[in-house]
Amino acid sequence: MRYWFTIWAHQNRKAMNRKILITESDVDIRLLLSSLLRKHYQVFFLNDAEQLLEGSFEKPDLFILNNQMPGVSIQEVCRHLKTNIHTRKIPILIIAGSEDIDALREKCPGDDIITKPFSGAELLAKVHSAIDINITSR
Repeated sequence: MRYWFTIWAHQNRKAMNRKILITESDVDIRLLLSSLLRKHYQVFFLNDAEQLLEGSFEKPDLFILNNQMPGVSIQEVCRHLKTNIHTRKIPILIIAGSEDIDALREKCPGDDIITKPFSGAELLAKVHSAIDINITSR
């Protein structure tokens, strides 16, 4: 039993070192994301996507982007992140409304999409998966 707890504590400590950078303008969604993710990861928010394009952020292990960002298209942000040498290997999870997901996948080559409304379990599964894949591919 003690051995299992040691492994769990070690894995949990490693997860807490992982950073997630989120662009989300809806205050309610920000609170939801923060409450779900801060137990497992360091969570940081940017007010708008312009900051992503300027590169004024600490390098995260995962980007979570709202596809309805004011002032900048999701396509422009994804293209910038995926062609930048410093961010191109960082996975992107896009939060989308109920629009045509196939069209969004074509427009923006993010790594995964989650549609609103989503459950906490679904979000955590996608986040854990994206971060695990990113870590093992380094």
